[in-house]
Amino acid sequence: MSDRVILGVDLARRSKCGRSYAVVVLNETRGTVERFPSISRFRLIRMIKRLKPEIVASDNIYELGNDKGRGDGSLAEFLRELPSRTKLVQVTGGVRRQPLNRLAKRLRITFNRFNPLDEANACALLARDGVGDEVLFFRDKTQIKVSRARSLGKGGWSQKRYGRRVHAAVKERTEEIKDILRESGLKYELSVKKGFGGYVSAIFLVDAKRDDIHISSGRSGDVQVKVSPLERERIEFVQQRNSPRRRYIIVGIDPGTTTGVAILDLNGNLIELSSSRTRTPAELIETIAEAGRPLIVASDVKPVPSGVDKIKRAFNAILHEPQESLAVDIKIALTKSFEYRNDHERDALAAALDAYNSHKAKFKQIEKKTPPGVDVDEVKARVLRGSKIDAAISSLLTDKRVDKPVSDRVEEEKVDEKVVELRSDLKSAYERIDLLKKYIEELELKIRDKETEIEDLRAEIRMILSHERRMALRSKELKRRDSEIKRLKRVIWELKEENKMLLSRIEHLKSVRKQEMRGERLPLKVIDSFNRNAIMRSMEEYGIRKGDILLFKDASGGGESTVRMLGEIGIKAVVYLGEMSHMAADAFIELGIPAFRADELSIKMSDEIAVVDAKLFEMKMEEWRKEYGLLMKKQRERWVEELVDQYRMERERENR
Repeated sequence: MSDRVILGVDLARRSKCGRSYAVVVLNETRGTVERFPSISRFRLIRMIKRLKPEIVASDNIYELGNDKGRGDGSLAEFLRELPSRTKLVQVTGGVRRQPLNRLAKRLRITFNRFNPLDEANACALLARDGVGDEVLFFRDKTQIKVSRARSLGKGGWSQKRYGRRVHAAVKERTEEIKDILRESGLKYELSVKKGFGGYVSAIFLVDAKRDDIHISSGRSGDVQVKVSPLERERIEFVQQRNSPRRRYIIVGIDPGTTTGVAILDLNGNLIELSSSRTRTPAELIETIAEAGRPLIVASDVKPVPSGVDKIKRAFNAILHEPQESLAVDIKIALTKSFEYRNDHERDALAAALDAYNSHKAKFKQIEKKTPPGVDVDEVKARVLRGSKIDAAISSLLTDKRVDKPVSDRVEEEKVDEKVVELRSDLKSAYERIDLLKKYIEELELKIRDKETEIEDLRAEIRMILSHERRMALRSKELKRRDSEIKRLKRVIWELKEENKMLLSRIEHLKSVRKQEMRGERLPLKVIDSFNRNAIMRSMEEYGIRKGDILLFKDASGGGESTVRMLGEIGIKAVVYLGEMSHMAADAFIELGIPAFRADELSIKMSDEIAVVDAKLFEMKMEEWRKEYGLLMKKQRERWVEELVDQYRMERERENR
């Protein structure tokens, strides 16, 4: 047996990230209730697809999706996701809406209207009792589209052959679908778009619901088939048919290792009596649900065991608790006219009979007062839940619109005078109801006029807002452009400044070059540091050749090997800033390369360009040559003296 599941849904929270919903899952077959305080729209749809409920109930269907368009997030998109057998019900009505609290009060359902979970539960209970209007979105027609599954590609002989094959396959699949529809006895309209060798596409409009057509959407080879129900232009509502009501029952339970259960109808007749050691609570609930709708759940002891209280809460039934625990002799007396197999069945039956006896007098009174055509058990249920007998009967008569002709009433024999009086009062009430209906119709006309006026004002507001939005966007665009103009002006100013600097540098270079050509200045190649890496980097960038004069910004760090590398190149001289090591200075002297301190010469340096006064440099070179010549002369003299001394020492050793 498939479970009868009803989902109650209410909007819990709305934010920029999306909507979350409070959900109550009412399983009538198993008698279970599950509550979910907050789930996303995506999880709600997944839950509906998994549970496949009979009804999804809400007090406002537009909380399930916006009513604008048919794309993602819309109510239309939500309806497309529902399983085919699931109905969406708006319990507050679709055409003539009523407040949820009024509907709940009518059926004696209490809830906190500020708690979304309570509202979702109320929606589920109301939908279960047949309250509300069903939402109609799909028509009773279905479209079947047959087309090629892929592009034919570029032109050519092969493409034409492939096209003929695809068009033939589409035509063949169309003929197969026609045969299936004919065999099923379904009427349809067919429109085709012909192509070379067959059909490019074919569209069937079938006069049947999607569930009645045994053709699936899918793709096979070069052909694809898409089956989809046709949607209505707008959402419509139809009154929900009342759910079939199950009979009310009284349930006596003896919980324990062996659980006994006794079920009576409201006339005291025994429906079921059983006991089991292996029955789980879920199986017990299912057994009770199959027997009917529990009105009273009873126990034979006080206080009531928790197991009995759970069954009572599962069915929202009335709990019967004896004034004191029933004695064994009382249980035997109550159940003496029934057969039972063990003490557990006896105790459960005694609890049910005690509950029935406590209400027996009230039930007899109700049976006497209830007129023909009114459900006596429903009157009993409403009275036990707090209604007065007359109010319960009037409510049921109003719902069913029971108003027998006068001739039928006269023909009835032994009619109770009180019943006649009540029917007279009902007739007067119906007359007042007719007057109120007319007044309501007038009010509804006024409401529709007001709604039209409100819609016109809303359209005007939307137009004003649209104009303001355009002006705001224009203002935003102007601000963006002004900002871009400022940025570009700043870039232009920076480029101009850079251009001025470059022009100044070019002029300086021209001046230096002229002085060079006149022989007034000599160029120096500037190197950052006196080491091999810096020298190699300068050689790669602008080259160092024989006869060049080098300027080192930092003379520290270099040694004899660095000097010998410069000697191999054949440079003319070196000018340096800072302090040079003694080893490097001696190496320069040894190789005969002049090395001058920068403060000895008149050097002008700008960025990476340096020049020296040619006359001053030549004068320094001449001084260096003289000093170098004297130094070399002294070294030769010292070398000759050392050679003579060595010769003398060798002669003295030989004479000894």
